[in-house]
Amino acid sequence: MESTWGERDLPVLNALVQQLDDAGGASFPELWDITEETGLEVPEITKAAIALDSAGYIELSRTGGSTGAWFVKGVSKEARLAVGQWPTAEQLLDTLVQRLGEAAEQETDPEQRSRLREAAGTAGGAARSIFVDVLSSVIAKSMGA
Repeated sequence: MESTWGERDLPVLNALVQQLDDAGGASFPELWDITEETGLEVPEITKAAIALDSAGYIELSRTGGSTGAWFVKGVSKEARLAVGQWPTAEQLLDTLVQRLGEAAEQETDPEQRSRLREAAGTAGGAARSIFVDVLSSVIAKSMGA
């Protein structure tokens, strides 16, 4: 069986997270609301939504019982992480290393440039796992975990 994540499920998840945020709790997106945004037909969006619901990414419901329209009531923190709305510790660290490198390139003081490069090397090198653990703890605490 071939993977559906990149071509179907992730675009549907991304569109649903965006629609829920845009609505600000005033309404819940129905699956047909994201056909244009995803370029997918309703049957494919429905398959993706059912898969995403069973994986715990979204809370899928139906209006009017078994014949009603599908809509999404909410998304999990894992959904927000998957679409990049909330960064992972690794993503935050990668951004930090990149920005330290950029700062080093722009720095005119040779000593400061050297310190910035050393900091980027340390954060992205041998101490990476320690930095990831620390950032993971910070993220978890900020999310109330």
